[in-house]
Amino acid sequence: MKKLVALIFMAFLLAGCTQKVVKLKMPQNVPAKKVDEDKKTVVEEFISNDSVIQEEIINNSGSKNEITSDEDSEALLSNEMEIKFDSTKANLKVAFVYPSSLVSKYARNSINTTAGYLSFIEANYNLVVIDSQNESMDSINKAFEKVKEAGITKVIALFTPNAINNINSLALDDIMVYLPLIEKKDSLATNNSLIFGSISYEDQLKKLSYYSDGPNVLFYQDTYLGNKLRNSYENTISYTTARKEVRKNETNFKSLVSDSRLRNSSLFLNVDIVKSSLIMSQLRANDIYPKFIFSTQINFDPILMTLTQDKDRERLVLANSIDKLNPKLRDEIINFGGNINFEWVDYSTLVGISYLINGNNSFMPTKIVENQVVYNPRLFKSTDYGFVEIK
Repeated sequence: MKKLVALIFMAFLLAGCTQKVVKLKMPQNVPAKKVDEDKKTVVEEFISNDSVIQEEIINNSGSKNEITSDEDSEALLSNEMEIKFDSTKANLKVAFVYPSSLVSKYARNSINTTAGYLSFIEANYNLVVIDSQNESMDSINKAFEKVKEAGITKVIALFTPNAINNINSLALDDIMVYLPLIEKKDSLATNNSLIFGSISYEDQLKKLSYYSDGPNVLFYQDTYLGNKLRNSYENTISYTTARKEVRKNETNFKSLVSDSRLRNSSLFLNVDIVKSSLIMSQLRANDIYPKFIFSTQINFDPILMTLTQDKDRERLVLANSIDKLNPKLRDEIINFGGNINFEWVDYSTLVGISYLINGNNSFMPTKIVENQVVYNPRLFKSTDYGFVEIK
């Protein structure tokens, strides 16, 4: 009997994980909004205390040779589809460069994603991982000198937007550099050697704003990402009834949500997932019900289902720019330790390594146009078991 119950539970769990499409119910009398393109950029702050990933060379047999670190659209369901790659050519060399003091938390998964893709296409490859430590001009220059010495022309560089001027100063020659964390509009210079891969939180806010109804309310944090989101929001939303800052150490949100202006509002919840969960719980506990609760990629994470109750999320609409992928490719990368279902940095890395090797191809739904990845934000609601797309 216990085995039967367990089998039934697993069946329901798997069914809940299947992506579905439902219609988003909209008020009858709300006119469509036109939102002008904004010129500001929203990017995430990448700071971590995780242990430093050692500089290493990873080959396709799985072995690792340490070297000295520097001190200073629709899912592609056809299983017959293959990415064209001539494995008879000389070893494919790819460099992964990152500043460990800033992005070590994200670097490990991105490296795994890169290795997973190279394994999937059955390439004979060397993946050289170089830690620049930081984003100073000297550190970046030394890292790329190692790239040149190794004869590598394809590079994934996990630098933040603060490094763009230093990167533009490099003499890259025939090296192509993909930047998962930076948007093209972060760069004031034109550099055809650079390919920009960051998602646009601004595009997500625009997508969400089309469905806003009633007075708009903004919850934000005084952080790097929070302020960028706030600036993007204010350039996208024409009128806001209330703006509320969620302080870093704040955990009791009763006074924050006890505001009549939140009733029947369109609440833009631009705060981290833990605080978002607490706020949604407090809203329901105090009988405060916005018409919609909107959030961007920052809360598109299955942990949301464990931090909140289903009724807390009934009015929640999330934007997500991660597209559907061929199941075999997805599973290969997951086996290597990448998380391309929910981590946009991993997904961006995948788009980049695919493009560096094969250009735009039918296997990768997200394309690169004029050296910038073009993402397609989609809207989702949450269920007990996962996220469901809404249109």
